[in-house]
Amino acid sequence: MDDNIMNDNLNSDPNPNESNMNGPPANGQKGSVPDTPVSEHNSMQVLAAAEAQARAKAEEHDREILARLRTKSRRGFLVGGVAAAAGLGFWRWLNTRAEVSGIAAPFRKALEFNAKLGRLLFQNGILAPEFSPADAVKDFRRNGDVGLAKIELKDWRLQLVGAANGSSHPRFVDNVAAWTYGLDPADLADGDGTDDESDTPPEAEKVHEDGAKRSAVKPESMEMPQSPPAKMPGLLLKMEDVHRLPHFEMVTEFKCVEGWSEVVHWGGVRLRDLLAAFPPATRSGRPFDASTRPDDIPEYVGFETPDGEYFVGIEREVALHPQTLLAYEINGTALSADHGAPLRLVTPLKYGIKQLKQIGRITYSETRPHDYWHERGYDYYVGH
Repeated sequence: MDDNIMNDNLNSDPNPNESNMNGPPANGQKGSVPDTPVSEHNSMQVLAAAEAQARAKAEEHDREILARLRTKSRRGFLVGGVAAAAGLGFWRWLNTRAEVSGIAAPFRKALEFNAKLGRLLFQNGILAPEFSPADAVKDFRRNGDVGLAKIELKDWRLQLVGAANGSSHPRFVDNVAAWTYGLDPADLADGDGTDDESDTPPEAEKVHEDGAKRSAVKPESMEMPQSPPAKMPGLLLKMEDVHRLPHFEMVTEFKCVEGWSEVVHWGGVRLRDLLAAFPPATRSGRPFDASTRPDDIPEYVGFETPDGEYFVGIEREVALHPQTLLAYEINGTALSADHGAPLRLVTPLKYGIKQLKQIGRITYSETRPHDYWHERGYDYYVGH
């Protein structure tokens, strides 16, 4: 028994781990071989195959994109070339068109078409938005001084041309253009009332942005028009005649073609009330009645400054519009000289270049009056 124990001890493996590492187990069973090296090898192969497949797909995608870009680049170049050639041809064609009032005829036709659409708005009675007096600016912006002259209120007159039966009115004169606004007629007899140091008149600004701004807006000394009409019968109205008409106030937005706007509190008389008090001669010969026969009166109304330097024309629909105002107040106080005292035109559905400051003459006309900025390439209507 002791021998058996001894034999068992001799046959036992003193270090089983080393025995397993040096050979198979004594009992003949397979040992467990670590699987880590094989798994890592297989995973690396799978990853490599996936990466190769992804690269192949990316390269194929890039080739497709490049092919499309080549096609589109050629097409885009051809389209761009055709567009450039067409644009150049159109530009050359425009340069060969006759000019109408400062711009090529096609552009002028487009502006006239827009004007027709705008006139429909006035005919339909559209109104500009109105605001609370609290929304009005306290110091209305000054902009533009063409035609502004230094005139004392006592020397100012509103020349009204084209009134029906004007000769029977106490304010009628044979020639309203002879009014000199306080200038001495004896001084005018020797010339045109100007200090003519040069035969070349100053060049007028070509765009509205070139005009005087803010504190630079200052009325100049009054000068009579260089070529006044020989004879122009009409009425010479005073401010007291204007003040007798119904007073009207409105708070509307004044918009400038330069891109700015301000809400202004205006006071004055509606132009249609002036037309009712001093009606134009009608086409039919019947008394003026704007409510039932608005198209029986002349189609236009023209405005000029006393010196004739600035002038605008508006359509009949604008003249009869309830928001077209002959203003003599801002924020309840009389207009200042740089805002067009004593009387200016306000029509909030048009830009400021139509809202003439310091009215000297109003003319009822069947033909379209000349217009300062229209003659420099701007739209005649200039509505917004």
